[in-house]
Amino acid sequence: MTAIIVDGEKVRLDMGHPQRLFTHHQRKALIVRDQCCVKCGAAAGYTQCHHIRFWADGGPTDLDNGCLLCTSCHAQIHASGWDIIMGADRHPWLLPPGEQDPTRTPIPA
Repeated sequence: MTAIIVDGEKVRLDMGHPQRLFTHHQRKALIVRDQCCVKCGAAAGYTQCHHIRFWADGGPTDLDNGCLLCTSCHAQIHASGWDIIMGADRHPWLLPPGEQDPTRTPIPA
């Protein structure tokens, strides 16, 4: 048995791991929640959906594992030591690299 989360129009929102890319409806939900790039604030139209726990590492294609990042910030997250976590408020929080902040204090997106 597999639980599938749907919106009011019966559209699946949480896809699990087999689905790699976020759907159009998931992107719309992320735009409502995040409103812009969670790192730099670029407009939602310039963003991509990002897996917080990377899909290649088993991260599901679900809203609680996704956020919006512009192309530049998306590349930085993958290459520069920044991390994203999902906060208790179910919104993304940024963790700066240890060189920038040795305590890696979470920053609200």
